Amino acid sequence: MGVEDLLNKIGPPEEVEEGAPAWMATFADMATLLMTFFVLLLSFANMDATKFREMLGSVKDAFGVQKETFGHYRSMSDSLISSEVQKEIEAQMKVAANAQGQAAGQGMQSGAESLMQMEQAMAIIEALFDSLEGVADVFMDENGITVRVKGGLLFASGEAELRPEAGPVMERVGALLTKYTFDLYILGHTDSVPIRTDRYPSNWELSAARATSTLRHLVERGANPQRLVAVGFADSRPIDSNDTPEGRERNRRVEFLFKNPESLPGGGFQPANPG
Repeated sequence: MGVEDLLNKIGPPEEVEEGAPAWMATFADMATLLMTFFVLLLSFANMDATKFREMLGSVKDAFGVQKETFGHYRSMSDSLISSEVQKEIEAQMKVAANAQGQAAGQGMQSGAESLMQMEQAMAIIEALFDSLEGVADVFMDENGITVRVKGGLLFASGEAELRPEAGPVMERVGALLTKYTFDLYILGHTDSVPIRTDRYPSNWELSAARATSTLRHLVERGANPQRLVAVGFADSRPIDSNDTPEGRERNRRVEFLFKNPESLPGGGFQPANPG
């Protein structure tokens, strides 16, 4: 049998598809995802708490992760803050407090050091108020770190006496004052609905009374009065429209502004109210 006869018997060769086989694309995708995963793990080692929280929120949003749990529970601790979270926060607070104490002995802080301490404090304050989501918002700007609390949680309508429900917020604020050398500005705000009572002729008196009542509560529990300032703004600084019930509810608020004390040329800090 000749070569021609053998080729005719075998038949024409099968056509081979061009390009890589289909499984190769899947394998390449998996390898890329694994590389991305390990790069992400490596980045965790150098990520500060604030950026980690931002990244975690983005990942949750991207994957549509939601977690909501209902049920009854019994507290295993007298503290409003869980023991594990409290230990971690206290450890970080010690580091920050030591850094602030060293800076106080050396005099004027550099801008980078001050910003680093504020970012660290921001992460700690966020952790403290994380369990009060929907009640307290935490943000940082050029003035310092602000904890914004809904007025309805702290005070009844038209009143300036703290409600029992204000306990969790006030405990956390008091803990921060104990650990840090921050000055605290307590800012009272109302909506634009007029008030006229024998005790509070206008929203100015009401907002100032609420700020003062909050300050007095902290002083009675050991806060240094030289580091505290109470201010009433009435409806002069709204954060939302007063034309809707939802906007007016947002405008009725108390803000706790934590500010780094002003550095003195010879070292130490200038308190909020020098006396």
